[in-house]
Parts: sequence; structure tokens; C-alpha cells
Amino acid sequence: MIETIDIVNTILQSILVSYFPYYCLKKDNLLEDKKSIFKLLLCCFSIFICIQILTKMIGGSSLSIIIMNVSNIVILGCFYFKNYSKALTSYFIIYFIMQSTVIVFSNVHWSYIEYIINNKELAKVLSVYLPVITIEIIIIVLIRKIYYIYKSLSKHKYYFEIAFLFVFAFDYVLCLSLTIHGNDSIMFKNLTIISCIIFFILLALYFVNINKKIAEIKKLNSSLNNKNNELKKIKHDYGSQISYINGLYIMNQYERLGELLKKIIDGNNDISDNIREISNEESIIAYVVNSLNIEGINLIIEEDIDLNYLNISEYELHKILANIINNSITAMNNNGLIIIKTYKIFNNAYISIKNNGPKIEEKIIDKIFDLGFTTKTDLGNQENGFGLAIVKELVENNNGQIYVDSNNDYTEFKIIFKL
Repeated sequence: MIETIDIVNTILQSILVSYFPYYCLKKDNLLEDKKSIFKLLLCCFSIFICIQILTKMIGGSSLSIIIMNVSNIVILGCFYFKNYSKALTSYFIIYFIMQSTVIVFSNVHWSYIEYIINNKELAKVLSVYLPVITIEIIIIVLIRKIYYIYKSLSKHKYYFEIAFLFVFAFDYVLCLSLTIHGNDSIMFKNLTIISCIIFFILLALYFVNINKKIAEIKKLNSSLNNKNNELKKIKHDYGSQISYINGLYIMNQYERLGELLKKIIDGNNDISDNIREISNEESIIAYVVNSLNIEGINLIIEEDIDLNYLNISEYELHKILANIINNSITAMNNNGLIIIKTYKIFNNAYISIKNNGPKIEEKIIDKIFDLGFTTKTDLGNQENGFGLAIVKELVENNNGQIYVDSNNDYTEFKIIFKL
């Protein structure tokens, strides 16, 4: 009887975790009507079969919670890959409700009911499976209410990351509890602990990355505030000048009026409307930047180490930096943000040059350091295709390494030298 009830429960769970993402995406008008029902049925069947196979293979071990959750995520991600973040967020909500219910009722000591009715299987069905299945049916009935939870959550900027981290942290707490109090094999206990450690390390790295972005945003906000104060001062100065111009006009002093207007126009041409934040105006990076045409570029340079300690000539370092920064300016069409950072990790010096220009396509990113390779359209220019090849050669000749990473948000060149 237990096996039959367990299969019924698995079918209900498969339906729930498949149907709620479908329901949410349907309400958001993100699914095609022709294929959506077939996709739902196939998804539900795939999750059911996968759970059955995993149950047979690993049973009710502590690690099975994580493995089954990951398998559900993979299946839903494959079926709804175009809207995977919304689909998986809705899945996380249902998964959390179901898992919480299972935990609550699994901790009810069903042996008391067994003592009353004198039937071990029936006692387990009444105290564990029946309440869980009842909650699952209630979820189906209240699915419209739960959809509003999904809508409220999805309004936040990092809704997917929040849901993902919360659910997996919840799973790992449960896994560790089962590892401590359960009867798993040593292998499963060790795997659970190791995977838990890896998860929290990745979690820490994620928040470190978030903190870096916050620091960059604070620096930009500070620069914008300085620029705003500068503009307020200019506005005040122009107000005084306009009053003076009006006075000259009233007094018919047209010659002096013309001279004053010329001075104002010349002064206006000298005003930069871009952010420029350099931590050390005497560094080699500042010299490189000042030698280039960065008109239209917002620039932040943050140096934590002195590049003079590098075992490379100033001329070669200047050539490396100038080529990469020039490429960044060209890629952004003289309009964007460049962030240059230097820092030290152990005995290595890192130089990061990041811009928010267009993504370098995956099919060409491995070729950009090849001699003669170029994406520039002015094919008549014989100098194209050599800059980054020279950069790579110079870096490697000085026992360094260079990497490039590009996505829809930024492109980053990272150079590593031994100190």
C-alpha cells in the first residue's frame, strides 16, 4: 500500500512542479498556444520518470534531496529555456511549499498512531502521506493566490538569484540534518558535506562579486555627484554672464557683447561632460590614458599596486595598455565606460581593463589574439589585426598571461604578471 500511495504522491508532485511554471508563463503571455500543452505533459512525464529512477538508484538518502531538486531544475530549464529564470522561480516557490510540508509532517511521530490502530503502514499513510497529499491538492486549488506571490517576487531585480539561493540553502540545511541524524552510508554523508561546503564557498564568492559591483556603483555615484556640483557652478556662472549680456544689450554695447559671447563659447568648448576618476595621476596608466583620445568616454582608474615593481619595461607596458584601451574605445564607438583596476593576489599583479561595449561573439573570442585577425570594416588599413597579437606576445615574453571575458554586460581583459 505504501508503494502505491508513494507513486500517487510522486505523480501529484510532478504535476505541481510542472504545471505551476506553465501556469505562470501562460499568465505572463510567454508561451506559444500550439505547443504549450504538449510541452507541459512531456515535462510532467519527464520529471515523474526521473524521480522514479533516482528513487530506485539512491533511495531516501540525504543527498537525494539535492539531486532530485537539481534534476527538476535541469528538466524545467530545458523545456522553458527561453524564460528559464521565470519558470524556475515559480518552481522554487512550489518546491519550497511542498518541501516545508513534508518536513513538518515527517517529524510527526507516527508510531503513536500505529499504537492506536495497530497497523504500521496505515499509520504512516495517515500521519505523513495523507497530510502531504492534502496540502498538494490545496496548492492546486489556491494556485491563483500563489501566482500573486510569484508576481510580487519577480518584481525585484535579483528575484531569480534570491529564490535560487534560498531554496538551495534550505535544501542543504535539511540534508545536513538528515546526515547527522540519519543512517546514510559514509559515502553519502561525505558527499553531502563536501557539496555543502562547495555551495557555501560559491555563495560567498557570489556576494563578494556583488560587493565589488556595489563599490563600483558608489564610485560612479560619487563622480556623478561631483559632476552635478560642477554643473551647478557652471549654471550659476552662466546666470551671471547672461545678466551682464542683457545689460550690455540694453546699453547698446554691441562690440563688447560680441567679445563676451566669444569668450563664453570658447569656455563652453573646454567643459567635459564625462566622468573621469583617476586614483593616481602620476601612474603609468594615467600617462597612457592622457596620451589617448578618450573624448566621450567615462573613465575610472583604481590602482592598489605600483606597476613600477613589475619586471617589464615602461615602454612595453605602455604599448600593452594603449592597445587594449584603444580597442575598448573603438569597440564602444567613443561612448561608454572603461574601468581599469590593478590589484595584488599572493605574488601576482593583476591589471583589469573592463568596458561596457558590445559582447565579443563566442565564435571569434578565441581568435582575437591571432596575428592578422580583425573585425574592423576598413579593410584597406594594413595595420588592423596586429594590436592584440602584439599585446599577447609582449605579455608572454615578460612571463605574463592575458585573458579575455565577454558577455552582454561587459568585456574584460585581464593581465597577470609575477611581482
